Amino acid sequence: MMRPGRAVRFFVFILMSLSAHTVQGTDVLRPLSMKEAAEMAVAASAELRGMETQQVLKEGAWIAGLRAFLPKLSFSASEDDRLSQNSADSFSKTYTVSLTQLLWDGGRLSASRMLEKTELDLGRSDLLRSAAETGEGAINLYRTVMYKRAIYDIRKRNFEALELQRAILAEEVRRGLALQTDLAESDLSLEQNQLDMAMIRLELDEAEQELAFRLGLDQLPPLSDCIDPERPSSIPAENIDALIAAVQQSAAELYPDMVKARYGIRKLLAQLENAQKAWWPTIKLNGDVSLSGNSYPLTRYSYSVALVVEFSHPLLSGSLTGLSGASMAGWEGPADKNARLQGTAEPLGDPASLFSVRSLEASLELEQSRLTLLKVQLEQQARRLVKSCVAADQKRRIALGKFALSKKQLELANLKHSLGQMTSLEMMKAQIGLSQEEIGLVEAAVGVLEAERNLEKLLDLGPGGLAAYIADFKAALSK
Repeated sequence: MMRPGRAVRFFVFILMSLSAHTVQGTDVLRPLSMKEAAEMAVAASAELRGMETQQVLKEGAWIAGLRAFLPKLSFSASEDDRLSQNSADSFSKTYTVSLTQLLWDGGRLSASRMLEKTELDLGRSDLLRSAAETGEGAINLYRTVMYKRAIYDIRKRNFEALELQRAILAEEVRRGLALQTDLAESDLSLEQNQLDMAMIRLELDEAEQELAFRLGLDQLPPLSDCIDPERPSSIPAENIDALIAAVQQSAAELYPDMVKARYGIRKLLAQLENAQKAWWPTIKLNGDVSLSGNSYPLTRYSYSVALVVEFSHPLLSGSLTGLSGASMAGWEGPADKNARLQGTAEPLGDPASLFSVRSLEASLELEQSRLTLLKVQLEQQARRLVKSCVAADQKRRIALGKFALSKKQLELANLKHSLGQMTSLEMMKAQIGLSQEEIGLVEAAVGVLEAERNLEKLLDLGPGGLAAYIADFKAALSK
């Protein structure tokens, strides 16, 4: 069975590289499969490429954010010139190197980065969802083109057969063997069939142009996939209950809505963890070294090391700083040492934020309830889609039987017509009936394709991936 990462890698590969079909040349006109059409539609989407670029930039910025864990180094330089009328002028120069290192923040920085990572994963999930929807649009158009082409071919063959029957009927009318009204009725049938052909041709041209546009091509290449009414559904007739259980389990892991819901819960958990740790103290180590003097070389230097503890609670916030340092007037002179302890406090800084944790807990509980409900709905949908595949295949078998029966009826009509027991008009009606049954068979075959594709979407599979999934299911069942 397809693992969750397989679909992700599939669409990321599509977005990061152009499909080989978009290359201008003779290779573009080679037969195109439904899966390849979906890939080309994704690769040709300028909107998806823009979304992918933005996503990659955000992910790169997140990686660069690791800098927050490293020491922060800064340099400063100043020159203070003072001209005095009552005393000597002074020209003071100072160069300082400062270093700040975060020692402990209660895990807030890690929680914040986890929240950012969750949002990035959610954005990647939305991107893959958009790519899947774009590919699905191309798949629907591909299937529409296949259907319209099949119907047009049936109508065309039917029209040719009706023209032949009409010519025979016209000769019978000329000889007085048939009524003029029969000929007029046959002309109406021909005209109706011709109008139906023209309408289907217009719809087919429109669908082909739309599909070529979605693929980024000027001309639609030949399609390798076709509607095969003889092909049975991939769903086996036996072990349906076991298959439903397997589909339910796979869909719970792979279905895009479930993936997005789990990402949403992860995001709320990260937000809740960040909010719960917001009042934990932050401990930092600050140090600086300065060189100063009135002229070069600078002869006075000083240094200081400070341990800073900051805390922020809705009811009380503040900081406590302990500093130790020294300064010397010369490189070998006596050092002046100093120490300082300083504290600040601010009561009732943000009492409203007390309710943020409770609000996040309520939101988390709501999202978990929605996830549980979605899982139940997904299980019901999985059962319904598996059974709809079975029902669609049964309809196809019935339509196949009706088409075979209609062919026998046409053969019998030919026999009766040769014996003079049936008129040419009745033969034309039998031919029209055969074409209608063939159209019904094509529609039933399309119904099987649509039902299977709906199940593939539930399992986050590409076009035609259901057959491999069923093969894996049978292999696992046989062990």
